[in-house]
Amino acid sequence: MFKVKKFSPQLLKILRNISWLTGEKVIRMGINFFVVIYVVKYLGSEDFGKLSYCISFVSLFDAIAKLGLDNIVVRNLVREEGSRDVILGTAFGLKLIGSLLAFLLIVTSISATHPTKEVWWMTIVIGLSMFFSAFDVIDYWFQSQVKSGAISFARIVQVIIISLAKLGLIIANFPLIAFVWLVLIDYATKRIFITIVYLKERLSLFSWKFSYLQGKNLLADSWSLILSSVMIAIYMKIDQVMLGNMADIQAVGNYATAVKFSEIWYFVPVAICSSVFPTIIKARARSKKEYYTKLQKLYDFMVVISVFIAVPITFLAKPIIINLLGTEYTTAATILSCHIWAGVFAFLRVARSRWLMAENLTIFNFATTSLGAVTNIILNYYLIPQYQGMGAAIATVISYGVSGYLSCFVYPPMFNTGWMLTKALLLPLRCKKYLVSLF
Repeated sequence: MFKVKKFSPQLLKILRNISWLTGEKVIRMGINFFVVIYVVKYLGSEDFGKLSYCISFVSLFDAIAKLGLDNIVVRNLVREEGSRDVILGTAFGLKLIGSLLAFLLIVTSISATHPTKEVWWMTIVIGLSMFFSAFDVIDYWFQSQVKSGAISFARIVQVIIISLAKLGLIIANFPLIAFVWLVLIDYATKRIFITIVYLKERLSLFSWKFSYLQGKNLLADSWSLILSSVMIAIYMKIDQVMLGNMADIQAVGNYATAVKFSEIWYFVPVAICSSVFPTIIKARARSKKEYYTKLQKLYDFMVVISVFIAVPITFLAKPIIINLLGTEYTTAATILSCHIWAGVFAFLRVARSRWLMAENLTIFNFATTSLGAVTNIILNYYLIPQYQGMGAAIATVISYGVSGYLSCFVYPPMFNTGWMLTKALLLPLRCKKYLVSLF
């Protein structure tokens, strides 16, 4: 008979946090999945392609607004609980400066590409969303406390409101520009809602303090992550921008539709790793063996979940897309059946990034994402003219594999992690041994 083990309070807290984050994301995914079908059908591949192009263009500069502070701030909040207000206040100030810089770069860059007047204005409006990203520091505090119940509920309410607004625009037959403004409103209301939750915790934004020394330390730790995040943005969004410039807007619409169905699952590794991250840091302090055992199980779990998602979608992509969106999006279905496999490496990359953070090897994160970005740009350059959206999908899968996995074998300190990821990818061969170890 199996012995029933009592869960520790810390484990129960993590499980509750994962449940909240996962539940929130599943609900939001379901609502967004339902609404995006109507939005894509209403706008058509050309207008949806314009909207996707503008969002992707702005996303290229999102990393500058974030300044790579996400995990650094969470780590510091865990380590220095008494410095909450200084850490949050300093991070907020830095992100405001980063947001202004990002917006100025967006204006300069989109003007240099000589787009149509409509695309220019759409990009500028969406670019204003950068200024709201500074309030993300509140979310970092909730992550550090492994306390996501209230904030997850607030996000669910927010996504319901925005989704109803989108449906309202469709029913009232509003033009494309209305959906552009709604993107900006979406960014704003997300931050307003999490701020309200923070205030309900009897905490105040006015107690935040900016510290020059704290800012210097944060930037010293995050500079490589800033560069790394820029590269991540490039190899995640450059495909749609290059499609728009090398093919046409309709190709962007089909590709963006496939990506919507493919990347909708990317919340899973983020939710799991965000909850496990504080525990992994603590395990490192207790025992290296325990630390690496937890990491291997995390990598294994990432592969199991990602493959479980990819296999059925590979075979069901065409009937799913055609039945939901119509034959106009048949090309999107073909692209989806390929693009979904990028998720395996995306899941592993999210988990590996937590290890890099714990080991303070953030410079390697920059090196691998740079390699992935360069690979993606080169492959897109050669594949898009001949295969358009499918070429971009192939380039994405290969570049994700290069960045998230193969790059581990070009730097000696990463060899062990590369072997751990290999073991995770070969999990079917280890299944019997792995299942036995669970009991």
